Amino acid sequence: MTQDSTAARPSRPPKAPSGAATKPEGQWHHGDLRAALIAWGLHLIDTEGVAAMSMRTAARLAGVSPGAPSHHFQDRNGLLAAIAAQAFRELKHFKSERAARLPNTTPADRLRGLLVGYAEFAHTYPARFHLMFGPGVERRTDYPELTQAAGDSFSRVREAVTACLDGRAPMQLTEEQLAFAVWIAAHGLATVTASHTRISAVSAEPLDIDQMAGVVAEFCLRALSACCKP
Repeated sequence: MTQDSTAARPSRPPKAPSGAATKPEGQWHHGDLRAALIAWGLHLIDTEGVAAMSMRTAARLAGVSPGAPSHHFQDRNGLLAAIAAQAFRELKHFKSERAARLPNTTPADRLRGLLVGYAEFAHTYPARFHLMFGPGVERRTDYPELTQAAGDSFSRVREAVTACLDGRAPMQLTEEQLAFAVWIAAHGLATVTASHTRISAVSAEPLDIDQMAGVVAEFCLRALSACCKP
């Protein structure tokens, strides 16, 4: 083996990222191998991209044998589904944490905070974002954990829309449809920030994430108001 190839594949795992762990030498069991594989998988996706994430590499980083992940995941797709589910849970936490740092005294404030959190998560973790919503995970409906996590994330948008309606009944669209429309607007904003697209490329007015979120939130609020009975 050449010196270069040895450097590319270190015999010792790198420092564990938050939430990841490596099995201590001399210890028979890892402790929480499933969680460690997901955490190392997230680390690989963040640093090297989805294509670099394999069960073998995640196992090596966790300090276990190449066959050990099969006790928790049937194949790479299963591990990717679990990673995507964890990313959805982290998105939910990220949005809540970001919103808590913004004025949140009114439903409109809380909707804006949600949009800011969504966009900032996509900007900070673009590879995770693309895994969560892209074609990287096959047969997504085969994984209840992923379905549940994605649904829980959408529920925050539904709750924000319900609060903004303030008891007013929609005229033509249902409340669920309005929530989905707001999610589409939020997702569009997040997709722009995930790709690190300069808003100035499509607009003469340069805007940062907070400002863009404010614009989208104002658009959504006006649309929700127009869709409701006076």
